Amino acid sequence: MSKKQPTAYVICGFIGAGKTTFARKLEKETKVIRITKDEWIIKIFGNKITSDKNFERYDKNITELATDIAFKILKAGQDVIIDEGFWVKSQRDDIRKKILQVGAKPIFYYVESSVEKMKERVINRSKNPTKDSFEISEEMFNSYLKYWQAPDESENVKVVKSSEL
Repeated sequence: MSKKQPTAYVICGFIGAGKTTFARKLEKETKVIRITKDEWIIKIFGNKITSDKNFERYDKNITELATDIAFKILKAGQDVIIDEGFWVKSQRDDIRKKILQVGAKPIFYYVESSVEKMKERVINRSKNPTKDSFEISEEMFNSYLKYWQAPDESENVKVVKSSEL
């Protein structure tokens, strides 16, 4: 009896694009386990953690933990949704390679939105952050934006328009 190839649904996009909104929708549709590392960080540290000087270290450590758990799920033959961001092409290439190495099928979704719309969402939700979103200032948003690399056609991503969520 052959085991079905597990699928890793990888969600990428910048802050405020609607990644987690889309990941939750996909979770309901597919009944697949969703891993959203930002929710873990907020559950542990609260949503004002972004101003902590150790935030980048916490984010890196929890991202590694979330990824490790996602790969345990894949290795167990189950599908998983990885709601991470994957801002840089090299990160997307790396996760794709690792997914293929464990015998899983990667499906990448890019939640696309204009910079203006993302900034507007982030600033508005930061005024009164919900229990599952970070407080991010406009200055932080602008400083992170220089790291963002939108996927290109060579990356084989399914584009999800933020306006359709």
